[in-house]
Amino acid sequence: MADEIHAPLFYAGETFVPYLSVAGGERGFSVMAASKAWNLAGIPAAIVIGGTKAQDDLARYGNSAHHGPTHFGTLAQTAAYEHGEPWLDALLPSLDRNRHLLATLVEEHLPGAVYRLPAATYLTWIDCRGLELDVDPSAYFLEHARVALNSGPTFGTGGAGHVRVNIATHPDILTEAVRRMGASTHRG
Repeated sequence: MADEIHAPLFYAGETFVPYLSVAGGERGFSVMAASKAWNLAGIPAAIVIGGTKAQDDLARYGNSAHHGPTHFGTLAQTAAYEHGEPWLDALLPSLDRNRHLLATLVEEHLPGAVYRLPAATYLTWIDCRGLELDVDPSAYFLEHARVALNSGPTFGTGGAGHVRVNIATHPDILTEAVRRMGASTHRG
């Protein structure tokens, strides 16, 4: 099963490869929704797509008890997919500018931290292990910089020493957050 909820949010020059199109995908499932790309997270609806050899499993899922979409969610998601491409096309350049801005800000204000430009989405990671904070960086930055970030370990063991940043914000907010983070480490 692949969570492809962020699939529409890839940057120019990048390519999204659907899970169901790769070897082994014929037995898998893709779960998609308009909630991330069109900011509809509060309006429940999703699409489950089964690979060509997963139809029996898909039928069993359809007959099981699970939470379904709301009527309004179905309408909103349909409208996003049918009419929302211009809005998404206008959004992506601002996210692209923010991901590049974050790279500049990390280099300037957080020497020792590592940031790699993401190929997609508005959620990205900063590796703070080089800052030697001795605590979860998200807790440190909340206490010392008053900046709330997602804690890496909540996403698995590979997240230790990392924070997740939402770049879908105004550039001034992103700038102020990273400036405060740097000032709190006495490095930036």
